Amino acid sequence: MSANPASLTGTWIANDGGMYFLRQIGGTLWWLGLSGGLLHPGLQFCNVFHASVTGSAITGEWSDVPRGATSCRGTLTLRCAGEEQLLRVAESGGYGASIWRRTSTSQWPAIAVYDALTEARTNVVKNGQVTEKTTLADNLWPLRDSVSVFAAIARSDAKPAVDVSYPRSADPVRHFTYRDFSCLNEPPAAGAGEQHGDVSFWFQADVAQIDDAQPDFYAGVEYQEGYIRGKLTVPIEGEIIMFGRPADSGADHAEASPPLFPGWAEHAGGSAVLFNGRPIRIIVPAAAGDVPAEPSFLTELSFGDPVRVTGALVFDAGHWGGDPDKLEIHPVYSVDKITATFSANLSGAWADDVGNTYYLRHDPAENSVWYAGLSPLGRGAYGQVFRGTVTPGQAAEPAGTGGSAASQRGAVTGEVVAIEFGYGAAPVSGATGSRIGDTGAVTFGLGRAEVAGREVPMLAAGEFRLMKLYDA
Repeated sequence: MSANPASLTGTWIANDGGMYFLRQIGGTLWWLGLSGGLLHPGLQFCNVFHASVTGSAITGEWSDVPRGATSCRGTLTLRCAGEEQLLRVAESGGYGASIWRRTSTSQWPAIAVYDALTEARTNVVKNGQVTEKTTLADNLWPLRDSVSVFAAIARSDAKPAVDVSYPRSADPVRHFTYRDFSCLNEPPAAGAGEQHGDVSFWFQADVAQIDDAQPDFYAGVEYQEGYIRGKLTVPIEGEIIMFGRPADSGADHAEASPPLFPGWAEHAGGSAVLFNGRPIRIIVPAAAGDVPAEPSFLTELSFGDPVRVTGALVFDAGHWGGDPDKLEIHPVYSVDKITATFSANLSGAWADDVGNTYYLRHDPAENSVWYAGLSPLGRGAYGQVFRGTVTPGQAAEPAGTGGSAASQRGAVTGEVVAIEFGYGAAPVSGATGSRIGDTGAVTFGLGRAEVAGREVPMLAAGEFRLMKLYDA
């Protein structure tokens, strides 16, 4: 083994198709391992590894976390084969990879919205008597590459809570293609309005949470802070695009081109918009007012439901006769319905105040906790891993439950380690409301917090807090 304590730090690709981000600190190695995915890696598996590095081997424990679909854990022993390769010597728990090779190119996705919008076509036709195609870049003025907003689903006119602007289909479970999408309005249907394929919903942002916990929400657009803040006091729209592919040489070429944004009709799960951490599923009703029997995102949300919406914050100028600076999250990258319970098992998806998500696995029999923290899609990309233990405390009934549920009190103590994805150092902790860039010992107190009108479990370390979105 190399005597260089940083020799294993970097990005590695394994023969299971996954990407691995390693950080060695002295004689200790940590990694965050994820299955591949063009825009959302880790949906098949996502694991954390903590090991000791000696002169002859790397030996430690690994655990899947609920970002991925697998839920295994065990031990792993590796050895170096030169400076650019790791080989598996022994494993338990069914670990799949056996060879890791160092790479100099980060495989982690990042979206610079303005650049991507100039390359992407939605085939949207502007409202009014305009017939030519326009690009997303013509209509959307990006304000932030990525924001996360806690909110409640709100009403807009007489529409349902979630609506899809796509022709009603007698075969609603059909396999949509990019050709279907790009030819959507060619020729335009007689007497019918043009369709753009978006899935839309409206939500009332938790402005107090933005004001109190997201001081960087207006970074880069400070000169419009008051204007944007005013628009956040009324419901705004979230739009989930059908496809966000490059517009270089027509539908045939774009069908094979990598997507620039997640879409609801993308076939590959790692390129789809996420709902509660899984690829979204849209079933287009056969007629207005129909409710498909199969599970679909169109029926998952009701008015008043608490959610977290993540995506690009934009002004949309493509609304004829309406607000020329209509505030939206468009495209939406993910939607989380906040349904967390006060279970004794802490496993699930947790969020900090600024958009990072922490996929936590709690094994009560061993009082062990592992998590992988991931930044949202955007220009930056950061990660964090954690391993620790739970010290149980006295249970307490959360307000408003009538004694039907109990929240755990106590502490989670362990070590956090910042992981670089190849885009530079992680952000500093402090005023941003995030500690995803921290490395060192940490103790979280278990408690509860209110977010988007719902009381949920909370892990707090000083002024930094994680709030549970949903159980796993």
